[in-house]
Amino acid sequence: MLNEQTASKNYFKYWGKAQHKPNQIGTHYSLLPYHLLPYHCLDVAAVGKAVFSANQALTRDLAHFLELTEEQLTNLFCFMLALHDLGKFSSSFQKLYLSNTDDLYNPVDCADYDGKNFRHDRMGLYFWTIIQDEVLMVLTQGEDVDSRGLMRVQDTLMILADCVLGHHGQPINKNDPNAIKAFVEEHNEQAVIAFVKDILPIFNPQIALEKLASKDWQKRLKQVSWHLAGIAVVTDWIGSDSNFFHYQTEKIPLSEYWSMAQAAAQRALEATDLWQPLNVQPFSSIQKYYGFSPTPLQDWAETVVVDKTSQLFILEDVTGAGKTEAALALTHRLMAAGAAEGFYFGLPTMATSNAMFSRVAKHYQQMLSGNEGKKPSIVLAHGAREMSDLFREAVLATGITDSDYNQADQTATAQCNHWLADSRKKALLAPVGVGTIDQALLAVLPRRHQSLRLLGLNRKVLIFDEVHAADEFMFELLESLLALHFHQGGSAILLTATLAKKQRQRLVDIWLTAGGLPKQALQQEAFPLATQVALSQEQPLQEYSLESRADVSREVVVKLINDLETVIETVLNAVAKGECVVWVRNTVNDALDAYQLLSERMDNPKDCLLFHSRFVLQDRKEIEARVLAIFGKKSGELERRGKVLIATQVFQESLDADADLMISDICPIDDLIQRAGRLHRHTRNSSKAYERNIKDTRLAPVLFVHAPEWDANPASDWLSKGFQHTEYIYRSPGRLWLGQRELMKLGAIRMPEEARQLIESVYSDSSYEQIPDTLKHKEHQLLGEQLNKAAKAKSSVIKWQRHGYSAKSADGWYEDNSDISTRYSEIETVEVVLLKQTEANGLAFWVDDVRFGLPLSTVKLSKNKYADKLAKIPAHLEHALEQLQKQHKHLKYLKVWLPETDPTFTYDAVVGFSE
Repeated sequence: MLNEQTASKNYFKYWGKAQHKPNQIGTHYSLLPYHLLPYHCLDVAAVGKAVFSANQALTRDLAHFLELTEEQLTNLFCFMLALHDLGKFSSSFQKLYLSNTDDLYNPVDCADYDGKNFRHDRMGLYFWTIIQDEVLMVLTQGEDVDSRGLMRVQDTLMILADCVLGHHGQPINKNDPNAIKAFVEEHNEQAVIAFVKDILPIFNPQIALEKLASKDWQKRLKQVSWHLAGIAVVTDWIGSDSNFFHYQTEKIPLSEYWSMAQAAAQRALEATDLWQPLNVQPFSSIQKYYGFSPTPLQDWAETVVVDKTSQLFILEDVTGAGKTEAALALTHRLMAAGAAEGFYFGLPTMATSNAMFSRVAKHYQQMLSGNEGKKPSIVLAHGAREMSDLFREAVLATGITDSDYNQADQTATAQCNHWLADSRKKALLAPVGVGTIDQALLAVLPRRHQSLRLLGLNRKVLIFDEVHAADEFMFELLESLLALHFHQGGSAILLTATLAKKQRQRLVDIWLTAGGLPKQALQQEAFPLATQVALSQEQPLQEYSLESRADVSREVVVKLINDLETVIETVLNAVAKGECVVWVRNTVNDALDAYQLLSERMDNPKDCLLFHSRFVLQDRKEIEARVLAIFGKKSGELERRGKVLIATQVFQESLDADADLMISDICPIDDLIQRAGRLHRHTRNSSKAYERNIKDTRLAPVLFVHAPEWDANPASDWLSKGFQHTEYIYRSPGRLWLGQRELMKLGAIRMPEEARQLIESVYSDSSYEQIPDTLKHKEHQLLGEQLNKAAKAKSSVIKWQRHGYSAKSADGWYEDNSDISTRYSEIETVEVVLLKQTEANGLAFWVDDVRFGLPLSTVKLSKNKYADKLAKIPAHLEHALEQLQKQHKHLKYLKVWLPETDPTFTYDAVVGFSE
């Protein structure tokens, strides 16, 4: 019931959200719907309360770490959430929506709103400095604090304020707060003070002064501030959904509206599928889930001791030994033990994540189930069409888009829709996510919405495949992520077939150091090997020597070929015998050359396939499906006979496919082992059909390596004179020389018994001395590049151990659509969207797809070499491009290309992008 006291509250004369964007500052829109600012503030706080209630494990962990009760934590942070939009009380913001009546304040004397430099989240800092003493007095119930302690208390409270003021996904700029005064009028300050005083009794936040003044508690708060900031982002998004939080212009008491907001928040959160109740199914067995007896590695994963604490596992075994199933079994058992509530499977490339998704999607419901028959959300971070066909997306209900106050001041609803529309990011929030490792690594880089990524990984198991492939840059990012993941109670499972001992030692040291334990030297040289680091156990570091499955323990004879013509003849001879062949090349241009040479000399050129990175997403997906149909486990003689695949490195990375004969360009020994793992990967009977646990009926596998002629005393151009592209990619002719020497010595790749010998002969510290002097200068250059990569990575990551969620945590924060790469490359790449001309001078995406036409028509190209040289859109089609950009807002940030009008470059679905 409205009374005179409520009606007189000056904070009811401020709007917080409006339906439409004014044409210009100061335009009157008094007849259009708006939502009063105090009510929006309570909407977001109510969502915060619903999130803490729904995510009980996170609430419990945060409260325990901060030495608070769950009620204290909820009351304290929900109160802070109610302050997230204090900056909207500024007259400059209120200018964006003026009223012809006295219902809202009409600003008189203030600067115009500046959404780029003085956005409302930053202006909230000004009002925070005004109310912080009042807040402190209530929080501590009036306890006295000396002047020295007051500064630390204010710093501690600022950590909480940073979390909520930075609700647009990155910390606010706190430079020159006095400059904000130009955007404020005196009545703004009075309204804020009155609003804060009136909401304090609703939340009744309390915390002992002793904690606020404690250096240790401040350190703890900094550590969890990243999670609190993520909560602030998502609660603002959900609390801005006008489908649930209807615009309220009628003035009612705050306490009455608070009850309404809590009910709406519950419905809004349930509609998102975020943090919905999940049930972990009891773990049964590999035999039951997959229908076959476990491999030695899988048997170990079923029986090793696990508990509810953070644990690290490193699983090393040959290709085809069932590492994926072993990892999923471990993950299932960790969730059943209470150590996790979901998992994210990160792979090295988009293609491999697509392939892994289908495997995980078939199994995950045996691990998790929802309430009332609901399926837990599973999200693929790539592959838009599969995304819509194979699983139910977790999406926020969307309604009328709120006012886009300024191009640099995107509204919460618009941000939410854009972020969740990107499945790469949403995969981190879903209970089960599959994607590239990059999306997880972005959680430690200063990029907008970093805190949301980190929040999504909380209490999850991170499974990373092909971890040996990480270069120095990525390894530094991985080190930061693993340490942070340990501190937030997560576990990790790392999979590899070819990990050097010094890399494994480094990974183990990360976990031990994060847990405050001294580094411990690894002892085992065995392979296969499982390494476990569990700080709760009497012996934190355990190494388990394992057997390998008999049908994947094998010998692959290695033969060297030094000239291209012999390679072509070898392929053609195999085709004539009805074999299927894979030739893995080191660069796209080498693959294009090989494809042209072979297809011209084959009786049926259509039997030759090309698979590389310069295809648009739609074509890559279709080629990948065809590759798996021909070379996959389910293929038979009819599909495989006489087929040839020319591929780049994507073939070696987790694709479940195999070849009858394989040729590989010379490459690092670990990559070569990975490639060899796709040779006779599936045991096949006389009909060329896969059959488990039999002796393969094909002749013994032979891997042909296209390499320079051996020279025990090589010249400095030993590699570059015939393999210039290979040297440019791999940089270390000395290590390739060591690998070739070891292969000539052994004559074969024998797995698992000689796996360690092959790897350590190239990558151990002592092997460096055996590199010929003529090749060492390039090794020195590579070492310098690696040190530079490591230094750049260290300078790039957020300083989460030193600073809380604040601008101090990084040298600079970047937009979510900017290219902050998790992989170091001297070649800058650009996403290029292919277009085609329609009737009447119109333009459309290259791929006809109503929902995903843009991403399916995108290819990534070298900026300097290709993208900058593409022909521009003809002048007579510029209007058509503008129309397409209006329909697809993100398109204006991307390079567009119309292949049919380009005289230099071309594109087709068979060859991809080429000159």
